[in-house]
Amino acid sequence: MLARRTLLTLTLALAAASAAWAEDPTKLKIAGILSAGKEAPWETSFVSSMDRVIAAKPHGLAIEANYTENVYDNAEQVFRTYAETGEYDILFGDTAYADAIEKLKDEFPDILFVMSGSGNRGMGGNAYWIFIHAHEPAYVMGEMAGKLTKSNVVGTVSTFPADDTNDQINAFFAGAKAVNPAVKQKITYIQSWYDPAKSNEATSAQIAAGADMIYQMSGAFEVCEEKAIGCFGNYVDMSPAAPKSIVASAIVKWDPAIDWVIGEWWKHKTTGAAYDAPKEPKWFTWAEGSGDIAVNPAWAAKMPDDVKKMIDDSTAAIKSGKTKVELNLNEVKSD
Repeated sequence: MLARRTLLTLTLALAAASAAWAEDPTKLKIAGILSAGKEAPWETSFVSSMDRVIAAKPHGLAIEANYTENVYDNAEQVFRTYAETGEYDILFGDTAYADAIEKLKDEFPDILFVMSGSGNRGMGGNAYWIFIHAHEPAYVMGEMAGKLTKSNVVGTVSTFPADDTNDQINAFFAGAKAVNPAVKQKITYIQSWYDPAKSNEATSAQIAAGADMIYQMSGAFEVCEEKAIGCFGNYVDMSPAAPKSIVASAIVKWDPAIDWVIGEWWKHKTTGAAYDAPKEPKWFTWAEGSGDIAVNPAWAAKMPDDVKKMIDDSTAAIKSGKTKVELNLNEVKSD
């Protein structure tokens, strides 16, 4: 009799487990709330990453992603509009949307909200904070700049002094000085997320000050092309936009962050566990798939062999963990 009861109990348990597995979600609907248009480099990197994740079908999910572009001041209304449809599982913001998310997260506890980068704060619960740090490929580009400069003056033109700009700038200069201690650094923050006129003006000023290798984080390359100096791109491969001047670009890949967010949603849906977002931002290393470096073939063709080898060796060492690139978030100053 005991054996029969044991068998019956096991059968019922397996049946219950099978029923639970059968109820695992098969679809996931994501809204991407973008601060600029999809053609902008930061947004392009996000959408391209999302496309790769969708194609990979994590957990076997059929994923649909829809986007609203040029969102910032009206972020709360955009998040609310998506949430109130009842159709979306994850609302993925690509920038600093903490204020909007804080007002909505408790009202919609089954939705996973995401914010990215500087200007946010940890709230826990269903408010997830990710960071995209591209300091590791920026370090390798700095090594390239340090080797290729003829003036020993290396510059950066950036947007604002923020954690997700300072990380790359500090690493870029650290890489340059590691291979060329004679390098002097120049930094200009244009105090705008996008202003080509200010960016070109700052670039011209740095060239006048002797810079012949410039990390162009503010995204304007007209002066670089005109003066035929070496410039470096950010977020996506910029060489098609400036084929003469772009030496290389630091590529941002959101793939591991998106996978992690989907994993948190999956855990919530399949186990019933409450969302429990970390209070600190979550970020991933180059070894974990967070980025890459794209060297312009036109520049690669004329680089000395020792520079090409340095790029390969340094990239391999960082990805393997042999070389650790410091995550330095301090505001940068010129020498």
